[in-house]
Amino acid sequence: MAAALLVALSGCGKEESSPDTEAAAVRAQMAWDSAQRQYEEVQEIERRLVRGCLTKQGFEIFPEEGASPKKSTDSQRTSTDPAQAARIGYGYDPRRQPRPDAAANDSEYAKTPDSYKGKLTLAKYGPQTDTVSFTTPDGTNVDIPRAGCVGDIRAALYGDLKEFLRLSFTAENLVRMDASRDIEKNPKVLALVDPWRECVKTAGYPGIQFPRDMRDKAKDLYKGIDRNDERALDAAAANEIKIATAEATCTKSVGLDEAVAAARAEGSVKSLAKYEADMVAWNAMVFKALAKAQEMLKA
Repeated sequence: MAAALLVALSGCGKEESSPDTEAAAVRAQMAWDSAQRQYEEVQEIERRLVRGCLTKQGFEIFPEEGASPKKSTDSQRTSTDPAQAARIGYGYDPRRQPRPDAAANDSEYAKTPDSYKGKLTLAKYGPQTDTVSFTTPDGTNVDIPRAGCVGDIRAALYGDLKEFLRLSFTAENLVRMDASRDIEKNPKVLALVDPWRECVKTAGYPGIQFPRDMRDKAKDLYKGIDRNDERALDAAAANEIKIATAEATCTKSVGLDEAVAAARAEGSVKSLAKYEADMVAWNAMVFKALAKAQEMLKA
């Protein structure tokens, strides 16, 4: 998000944003950045406090034990680099993904009876009916535990759990979603859609409307293929690379990637300005939570 804002303030979309809007966006961005840095620290301490809470209740075996750390891959291409597309496509080939972790399935936790797992879940999260809810602007309900070790420790750290949920969801989701919501309707993007469609049609993909349709087409290549069927996977991967390369080449040739970046930057300025008060409040809440978390860890 920071990169998008810098692009916006360096010249993209100046006619759409007033100086006041841009100033509010800068303040919100600074608050957001500060909060996110501290929030990672709070979350790490929170995990330790929750584990301590569960240990005091007699639990000694936990799900995370025996699980392997996440492996990084070069999958899920997000750039529009034709050279990268020609090398890995979108990265959808399942052979590029880690296999299911057999060690986790053979861990001490996996061997515990269901009764133990159920008691641990209840102690950690409390009853499923005891939650704090937040309704998003699009009407979706999200909730977090009010009870259990997680609910109790978060209440001690953040105070008002409903406000914590609202502000954290806004910072983690709404700011980004608002910035991206109208990208496809942006005049600069719309002006390049038809040339892009003509380009991919010439490349052998008629009827495609947007880049996401190309990605969906590539995903569909792997449906029903067994992970051990090397011949079928090789064929699917070859076709995926062709699709990804065509998309990246056309996107780059008509300048659609630059138009999308500019539209996203404009959206980021407006979104950050819109949520400035929430970002400042989120930063203050996290700042206090970090101090409280450090105190609780020493106790």
